[in-house]
Amino acid sequence: MNTLNRVMDRKRTILIATLAIAGLAGFAVQAATTTDATTPAPATHSWHGHHHGHFMHVLKQLNLTAEQQTQIKGIMASAKTQFQSLRSSVRSNHEAMESTAPTDAGYPALLATAKANAAKQLEQMSSVKTQIYAVLTPTQIAQIPQIMAADKAKWQQRHQNGAPANSASTTGSTS
Repeated sequence: MNTLNRVMDRKRTILIATLAIAGLAGFAVQAATTTDATTPAPATHSWHGHHHGHFMHVLKQLNLTAEQQTQIKGIMASAKTQFQSLRSSVRSNHEAMESTAPTDAGYPALLATAKANAAKQLEQMSSVKTQIYAVLTPTQIAQIPQIMAADKAKWQQRHQNGAPANSASTTGSTS
């Protein structure tokens, strides 16, 4: 029973990591298909776009030049196909793992594939981020932690109060 629990814990951990990575890759695909880097992406309420959506939000606060915006769009566009392919592979692997018992002979291969896909996605996201940072000036790079800290403080303030920041506009009376 102890071995089964370890296998299930490992499966759960890999599944969570794989889903998180797939979500982050999904954001990158969405960002790559945005036609105007100066127009903010629509707000998303799903968990999977949050981290990369926040990174793009941070980039938009850096007053990027037109050349920087074009370069970043190019980076995202060139990564789009790889992100889509990896996301499709992760989805297929997830479906196969869901229908396979941990004691099944094919399970270790599925687990190895899930790990490999997760590693590929992390490498791809890291590569994209490195390429984007290469486009930024040292001053812009230095601003990123400040912007992220300010955004985190705003988020914490909203959640400590227990109400969204725009609740006043949504709770108005209707006659």
